[in-house]
Amino acid sequence: ILTHHTGQKFEKIEKDTDRDFYMTAQESKEYGLVDEVIKSREEAVKK
Repeated sequence: ILTHHTGQKFEKIEKDTDRDFYMTAQESKEYGLVDEVIKSREEAVKK
């Protein structure tokens, strides 16, 4: 499921999820886990 939705290779996901793997909001966007990072409530309300 993660390879399909993130575009990451299985081996990378397997390595990254073997232990705790922390990332910033921006890193999670680049990884493909989230579509968008909302920086403020006002920005979220506009959408």
